[in-house]
Amino acid sequence: MSATPEQRASPYNGYHRVSEAGEDPELTHTGPRTPCGEYFRRFWMPVAMSEQVGRHAVAVRVLGEELVLFRDLSGRLGLLHKHCSHRRASLEYGIIAERGIRCCYHGWLFDVDGTILEVPGEPEGSPIPRRLRHGAYPVREHAGLVFAYLGPPEAEPAFPMLDTFSLPGDELVPYAIDYPCNWLQVAENPMDPFHSVFLHTRVTRAHFNPAWGTMPVVEWHPLEDRTGIFLTNVRRWQEFIWVRTAEVMLPAIAQPPDIYQNPDREKFFPGVGITKWTVPVDDTHCRIVAWRHFNPELDLDGKGDRTRVGLNRVDFVGQTGVERSYEEGLALPGDYEAQVSQGAITRHAEEQLATTDKGVALYRRMLRRAIRDLEAGREPPQPRPGPNGEIPTLAGDVILRVPVSNRDDRSLQRRMGQEIGHIVHDTMGLPRPARRAAIEERARALT
Repeated sequence: MSATPEQRASPYNGYHRVSEAGEDPELTHTGPRTPCGEYFRRFWMPVAMSEQVGRHAVAVRVLGEELVLFRDLSGRLGLLHKHCSHRRASLEYGIIAERGIRCCYHGWLFDVDGTILEVPGEPEGSPIPRRLRHGAYPVREHAGLVFAYLGPPEAEPAFPMLDTFSLPGDELVPYAIDYPCNWLQVAENPMDPFHSVFLHTRVTRAHFNPAWGTMPVVEWHPLEDRTGIFLTNVRRWQEFIWVRTAEVMLPAIAQPPDIYQNPDREKFFPGVGITKWTVPVDDTHCRIVAWRHFNPELDLDGKGDRTRVGLNRVDFVGQTGVERSYEEGLALPGDYEAQVSQGAITRHAEEQLATTDKGVALYRRMLRRAIRDLEAGREPPQPRPGPNGEIPTLAGDVILRVPVSNRDDRSLQRRMGQEIGHIVHDTMGLPRPARRAAIEERARALT
């Protein structure tokens, strides 16, 4: 029997708030032939760090599929279905060959594209290699991450070469973090900049910088090609207006600017702090696979540490379940605790979304529309590269000296956010140095 609104709003109402609300499978289930799983399979995703691929094959699970990743002796990467096509022994125990991988059980040899090269024990001229291919996916490697495409071969998109992959003087340091929860409750976090005010600053202590505790003025904008969301996040800090632009590209790429940003001087779009993908492992596990960016214009206070970035470790607090004890998580919770504690698959029907959740709600609506479009036969749009072949991105910081006055400062922040958001968007087609110069020139003209 459902509780009445009055019962649910009464004191000590635990009994009336117990619910059997189910999951939101359209957005959270990503296995083979599920609507969201089919959607994810239309995009390139990182599946491992290069350093994980050593002398032996490594078992990986992605989108509910059991796979093995290996590098053959000629240096080529392969991503194959885990179980041998012969008698289903795991290729995790396969022997790496000059060309491909050999099953330990009966010696069948598989090339990186699934071609069966040898079937020892079978008669010469066996038809098996001609009529059968083992399951395989295309892979490519970039800056210490291994990417794969798990969708239909005829729909394979171009690899998404973002402009942040090759910024001058920028060092990309790979890392990966495992989460025992559904992908969506991790991926939607960047669309909620208000959690930085509370989780990362006011509730315990400043994880990054005290300026993050200032309540921002935030606006979210779906990109015109429906490939993602761009937001402006504006704060007043002393004599500065700090406009932080960030983005999410569907289905689950996020780029926040400098995570250790200190708005103590003027800055004009110095770059991003992280490029990350939230990759569904299965319905109740996911993995962030990412790069931390290091360059002389980021983290001017020197808080970052390359040596702390790698497999299940990164150089800011509260991101993993292995580097701290349970007691430490209780005393100083971070993103990991907030996201994993929602449950293996959070129940959207039990949430009470508020005004600070506009970005989360927009992200879910856009995902739902994209999933339904694919079900209706419309392939998802892919980000378009610019003239140089790279996809222009929108994440960065613009910090302007704007002394405090008697005017309505919140209104000023909103206007500055809108104007600088337009500037960042309008300059996307320019080469990076020219873009930064244009952003500075036009931003200064606003004050």
